[in-house]
Amino acid sequence: MILAISNPDDVHAPAVLEVLARMGERTAVLDQADLPRTVAVTIRRGLTEPGATFTGLPGGPDPLRAEELTAIWWRRPLPFAPHAELSPADAVFAAEQVQSAVSGIWGSVRAAWMNEPWLDERANHKVAQLTVAVECGLDVPPTVITSVPGEARAFLDELEGRPVVHKPLRATRETWRSTRLLGPKDRARLDDLRFGPAILQAYVPGVDIRVTAAGGRLLATAIDARETSSPHDFRPVYAQARVAPYALPPAVAAGLRRYLDAFGLRYAAVDLRLDAEGRLSFLEANPAGQWLFLEDRTAQPITGAVAEALAEASRQVTAGEAWRQPGWQGTSGWRIGA
Repeated sequence: MILAISNPDDVHAPAVLEVLARMGERTAVLDQADLPRTVAVTIRRGLTEPGATFTGLPGGPDPLRAEELTAIWWRRPLPFAPHAELSPADAVFAAEQVQSAVSGIWGSVRAAWMNEPWLDERANHKVAQLTVAVECGLDVPPTVITSVPGEARAFLDELEGRPVVHKPLRATRETWRSTRLLGPKDRARLDDLRFGPAILQAYVPGVDIRVTAAGGRLLATAIDARETSSPHDFRPVYAQARVAPYALPPAVAAGLRRYLDAFGLRYAAVDLRLDAEGRLSFLEANPAGQWLFLEDRTAQPITGAVAEALAEASRQVTAGEAWRQPGWQGTSGWRIGA
């Protein structure tokens, strides 16, 4: 059985689960925000019928036995939600107990992950991303991450007037903001960095290349927003951008394979920038990035690639093959394009 650990607001999980159902795969969905209010957990060890079960899942199966899981898709899960009648202190305590119990299940279940929660968390940090990208031979624009105003000013002086963008190290749905060019007002407020670090990065004019990596496939899309009001960040103007499939150069594809394997990722959405000289620069990667907006414009089979990645992982575990190797080394191999 393939389990998607997702949330009701994510439109990607239903799309993939629909494809998996057509493939004849058994699937289930768990919203962690239902724990422990409407979904309960039981773990039995040292007894005649050891195991771990979740009961009360909307739409079943009920109970869901962790031992039956062959592949798990970690897809933007929500935090656990304690019962409303608890005091704040008791709610924190209850959430900690649920977190410990459920994390213990995820840490011991014999299933293939896309992606393992702990690996996913590590791969979400931009400092680690930039470090690994350089180690894997990918080009990274000059970047400084600092909470020292003097270091930021020295970085700007070193670039000698080259445009710079600034962005947060991490953001939630509530604190999200687009990547922005560093303007005169921002430069005048560099002292505010003492309150917390930010990313300053040399701006690379050009075309965004979004690479969706799923189950050994690298599907790249060119998003050209150069003639829009937001050439430095396509997200606010995506409808006005030109969008088309893109053929990755083999050397860059090889670097991305090394990057994904270094983090142990079976899925990721990677953002690159293509400059006027044809050089591709690594900007960042999202282990749970979105892709339907790309598929709608290009008809690339990304949903099918994600579904097949989960199905193949499930078949590996069912067949008793290796189930926790990084990336897809030694199994299906990597394929470039569709």
